[in-house]
Parts: sequence; C-alpha cells; structure tokens
Amino acid sequence: MSNSFNDRQLIEISTKQIEDIVDPQYTVIVGSRADGVSFKVDIGRVCYTNRENDSGHSRDKTKSYITGLVDESTLSIERVEWLRRYLREILQKGLRDETVRGYLHNLRYFFDFCDFEGSKPLTLDDLASNYKYYQINLYQKARLSGAKSISTTTLYDKLNTARDFIKIAYNLSDIDILSIIPKHRHMGHNSKERDSSLEDFKNFLQTCITYFNEFSYAILNKIYPIPITLAKSSSNDYYWDSTRKYGIKKLPNCFYNSGEPLPFNEVKNVLSNYYNCERTKKDFYKNTLINNRNTWINENLDSRKIYAYNLCTYCFYYIYLSFTAANIQPTLDLKISDLNLEDLGLSTFARKHKYRAGRQIEFSAPSHLKRYLIQYLKLREWVDNLHLPGDCQEYLFVRIGEHRHLKRFARSSVSSIDDNTPLFKGVKRVTARDIRNLCAEYYIKHSKGNLSLVARKLNNSLTTVAKSYTSIDIESQAIEMNHYHEKMITAVLRSNRTNEQTISIKTSTNYDTEKIPAGSCSNLSDNDPVKALGFNNEAPNPSCATFESCLFCEFFAIHIDFEDIHKLLSLKEALLKSSMIRDDPEYHLLSIEPSLFRIDEIINILKGKDNRVIELVDDAEQKIKMQIYNEYWDEHINFLTVASESNRKSLSL
Repeated sequence: MSNSFNDRQLIEISTKQIEDIVDPQYTVIVGSRADGVSFKVDIGRVCYTNRENDSGHSRDKTKSYITGLVDESTLSIERVEWLRRYLREILQKGLRDETVRGYLHNLRYFFDFCDFEGSKPLTLDDLASNYKYYQINLYQKARLSGAKSISTTTLYDKLNTARDFIKIAYNLSDIDILSIIPKHRHMGHNSKERDSSLEDFKNFLQTCITYFNEFSYAILNKIYPIPITLAKSSSNDYYWDSTRKYGIKKLPNCFYNSGEPLPFNEVKNVLSNYYNCERTKKDFYKNTLINNRNTWINENLDSRKIYAYNLCTYCFYYIYLSFTAANIQPTLDLKISDLNLEDLGLSTFARKHKYRAGRQIEFSAPSHLKRYLIQYLKLREWVDNLHLPGDCQEYLFVRIGEHRHLKRFARSSVSSIDDNTPLFKGVKRVTARDIRNLCAEYYIKHSKGNLSLVARKLNNSLTTVAKSYTSIDIESQAIEMNHYHEKMITAVLRSNRTNEQTISIKTSTNYDTEKIPAGSCSNLSDNDPVKALGFNNEAPNPSCATFESCLFCEFFAIHIDFEDIHKLLSLKEALLKSSMIRDDPEYHLLSIEPSLFRIDEIINILKGKDNRVIELVDDAEQKIKMQIYNEYWDEHINFLTVASESNRKSLSL
C-alpha cells in the first residue's frame, strides 16, 4: 500500500439532508434498509483518483460500510462537482433509502473500474470512453456461469446508473446523452421465461393457507405437537415437532381427544416405525411429547415457536400477495394502522406510496382475505405481547430474528423458511413476481381481456400491463405458439414457394463471389438477378438495391465463415426492429416473415453441411445479444433503435 494513503475527515449525511452536501469528498450517506437495519456508504472517496482498492472484496462485503484510505493530493475538483450534482439529483427525488443505496454502490463499482482498470477519467470524453470498456467488461461477466456471473437485471442497473451519473454530472439532455451513450435495453423480465403455471400457483397458495391455519391455531391455542396436513398426501395423523428434516412424524392414536399424549406404554408400538431401541423411544416420548409440549404451553419462546411464528408470517405474506396482487415493497411497507378491515372486500382497504412510480397506490382484495388477516393480526398481537427488543413501528409483516429481536420481514427472509423444511416438499414455490403475473393472467382470462381492470388491480398503467403482465403460463404458451407457428409456416410456404421442400443455398470460396451486406454474391457477370428455383411469383423479386431480397436470388451465396453468418443475423435484427417500429401484423407476415424464415432456413442448411457452423452461429448470436452488429448494419440498427425509443415515448405520452 502506498505511504501516501491516509484517513480523511468524514461527514455523515442522511438521505433526507439534501441541502447539506457542501463537501461531497467527505460524504458518507446514511440510511435504513427495508428490514430496518441502518447502512452507510462512503461515496466521497470516488473524488480521489488514487485510493485504496476495495473492489477485490467479496460481493457481500462490498455492500457493507467500508471506509477507504485515500491519497489526498489526488482530489479531483471536477469529480467533487460531479458528485455534488448527482447526490442532489437523486436525494431530492424522495427515493427509498434502499434505492439510493443501490445507486451509490453501483456508482462505486463504476469508478472502481475506471480508476483501477481504466484511465482515471476527469473529462466527459474520458467518462464516455471508460463507460464503453466498462460495458464490455459487464457483458463478459453476463456471459459467464457460476459465482462470477451477473444477471441481466444487475447488468442493466450498473450500466444505467453509470450512464445517468454522466448525464447529471454534465447537465446533458436526453438527446445529448443518447448521442454519446445509447441506453442499455433491459432484457431481463421480458426475455425470461415464466415456468410457473396457474396450477403451480394454486398448489402453492393452498399449501400456504393450510400451514398458516394449522400453525397459527397451534400458537394461539397452545397445541403441541402441531397436527398438520402434509402437502400432496392423503394420509392423516402427521405431526410437526422440529425444524429439522425428520421433524415430521406420523403418530396415529397417540393422543387423548384433549390433545394430551397417551401414556408411553400405549404409544411405544407406534414409535417403532422410527426407533428400534426402547431407550430411544422413551427419549422421544419424554422430550417431544412431554418437555417440548410443556415449554410450548407455558409460552416459553424457544426455537420451535420462533420458527412456527416466522412460518406463519411467510405463509400469510404470500396469501396476502395472492389475494391483492400487490407490489412487493409497498406490501412490506404496510403498517397495521394503514388497514381498514371494514372496507376489505368492498373497496380500497389500504393505501401506500409506491416509490418507483412516485405516487400513491391502493390495496383491494376479495372478502376471503379478511378471515386470514384477522387471524394474522391476532398473531401480531401475540408477538407484540412478548415485548421482544426491536423497533418495527407496527409494521404488518415482522419476523423474530437473531438474538430474538423483532425485525421487519424482508424479501431476503423467505429463503430461511422454505429452503430446508420438509413441509414444502414436492410443492413448487412461486415467486412474488410470478404471483403478480399469474394474478394478471387470471384477471385477463376471467374478464375476457379487460386490460383496464388488470391495470386497476395491479396499480399499473395500461402500457405496463400490456408490456409485462399479459403473458400466459409456459405450457399453454408452448401449445399456442406451436399452433401459431404451424399456421405461419403453412402461410409462408403457400405464399412464396412451389412446394414444402427446403430451398438450397450456394456456398462460396474466397475467389468466386463478391461480398454484399447480406452475405456473398456469385453474379460476377452482371446478369440480371433472378429468383432461385423453388420460389413462386409471391416471393420477393430480387433486387441488387434491396439486400434482404438477395436471400431469394439464384446468385445469392454464403461463405462459411463468421463474417457472412454475422451479416445474416445482423440483417435479421434489422428486419425485426423495422417491423417493431411499423407495428403492422399484416406487413410483418407478408414482407418481413418470409425473409426471417429464409434466414433461419439458410442457417439450418449450413449447420447440416459443416459442424463448424454451429460454433460460428453461437458466436454470432452472442455478438447480436451484446448489440455488436456487422459494420454495414450497425448504423442502420442503431438508427432503428433510436426511432423505436422515440416511438415508444410518444405512445406513452
């Protein structure tokens, strides 16, 4: 470590202290996470071009508060001003503390890359240049698998945080920043397949309702061991007595009607199913049916009761989301005082602020939720009467955490409940996001496509609903898409081909063709272009001035190398973007689909001729995903991307 590295003066500023940012280089932003735990981010150190490198820490550690040593002589006045503008911009928006925290850590990652792997930027040109290398670095990580990989959401967040910082630092307009750095498209939610069906949703919800009823009743009525209905089992007499994997036992005829255990001599034969020796049977009887039961009845808070309460919170959380189709964070932000049970089932029974949308949203649900909510409020009263340490400010969803502290229930809390328990064995867990999608699907089907109703239920705009919440489950989707493609292919073949046979393609050597933007051309004698054998009068007429029409020409050829395959796939991307802008299904089917079908046909033909083509196609497809196109099509596609973005914005106004 350099001898010039030293500690520096630090000034802690709350996320609400917008006017107090005088010396950003000393600033540490202080706030609270969703679970109520405070956090600190030493963001001021990025103002020093020479400082201790903390990027080598693990991912978890970089999320914690780390004070870095700096070389005070390398303080950049330009960066001080950049950071001052950025902090004032994001803090005055009234964002959630968690959101601000995420922005600041993403900004740290960007400057760690710039200063330790880049060129220590001090100008706009430097920032733009470093951003490009940062983008390539993140793209490479997105292609990896394992611990070093990053998700599409993380890629989107990091790139657009860095882009927004550059925009704010230099007071650039949307058009100005677009000319320097195109906005990265989020491919996460739209490209990710949802593999949870309505049947999965139904099974998961029913399991949550069953366990919530059984465990909450056992807590409030001092019943132990807890009689449970095991998921996907028709057998009775199952009891829960432990958080361990073997904590579920089938104990028929082991209890009086009052719930007290029968004498050992009357139940030892039942215990033979689990234990061989007499001593082990007695130990189980004494510990579980006597000691643990007495502890439970006497209201002592042990690990079993903690788990049972947390399980009830977990189950009710998903019951609540299922009945309301609400957003995750506004749901977790709810307090008991926000609820009006009298309106439940009739109208809006709660309201909350949705920070991402910057507006108030409403909670509504059918009256079926009321019974579960009343039961859960009794549990909340029970846990409040334990007087456990922790300031949860009457939040609706709370859990008992480490050291028996009461904490807010957070998104990260769910894994500790259902990961290692046999209770959910054989039941597919449906994520909170999928629940919203499935609820939207349910509303769409039962309202016969009434998107206004779905938008009102989900507290979203019609545009957002149409874009993100109109998909169907993967099984139904596959069936419908198969039917669609069969009809589409039949239409394509009927419209431009004389029969259903594959139309072959010429492959070229380095000297018998000339390169064109769609591939290669074997017409070295300047003959008029002519349709390839197999296309009828409905197929596009080849024209040397329209390169996509070359696909249907007798002289069209492909050189089996990366360049020509990359050209084909870049042309395909250009056609898709052009069709998206026009948004005309009839035009797409008649003018675009034949070319797309022909490109796919050519690729499949090439794969059959040479095994190397599979690897070349994979490499070319990866380049397309990274928005790296063939040089001829690159400018054209970028223009279409900008036009598509402008068109989308105009439609949303």
